[in-house]
Amino acid sequence: MKNDLIEEMYLNKDNSYFSLEREMFKNAIKEKNISILDIGCGTGVLGLYFRQNQNCTVSGIEINNAAYLESIKNLDHVIKGNVETLDIPYENNKFDYIVMGDVLEHLINPMGTIKKIIKFLKPGGKILITVPNVRHWSILISLIFKDKWKYESWGLLDYTHLRFFTKKSLHEMLNDSRFNLVKSSRVIQKKSKSSFFNFFTFGLFSGFLASHTFITVTKE
Repeated sequence: MKNDLIEEMYLNKDNSYFSLEREMFKNAIKEKNISILDIGCGTGVLGLYFRQNQNCTVSGIEINNAAYLESIKNLDHVIKGNVETLDIPYENNKFDYIVMGDVLEHLINPMGTIKKIIKFLKPGGKILITVPNVRHWSILISLIFKDKWKYESWGLLDYTHLRFFTKKSLHEMLNDSRFNLVKSSRVIQKKSKSSFFNFFTFGLFSGFLASHTFITVTKE
């Protein structure tokens, strides 16, 4: 698939699609005065938070032109383009964190991209990764009982998703790389019906209730 075709997939996305707050990353990064690379930075709202509240230096990579034009107002440096095909100009061992929030599922070669960007991470630095959970109950019910697998403009079956992951399959993919798995968790929306059901069932069905998987890995 050509690079320009990949970029065309994102042209009709609403700007709100590229402006997610991503609280899980705010909770994971508490250090001040560090450097962060946000891949798929959108309009830069997450990076702006770290710049304003923790005095961090934040760079970004964004494929959508409208989001890119907003992100350059919010971040220290932004590159426009597809991370899989870009010639990324940053020096080795530059960043304390690399953030990939809902990015891997959009890539043709997720593992190849992680291996490509690892050199930009400092030794001991961390990559924070979230991916949608294809094992979510809403997908399974539609598939099993309705024979339905319908792509949408937003959500777990976003039409721009090229890959699908469960927590286990993401672990297996990362085990093939030069990373140490530090933390792995399932993300269930707070104060939702799923969170209450998960609480009262002692987490027994968390694999079906979680909308995302959140992984933290370090560079060896």
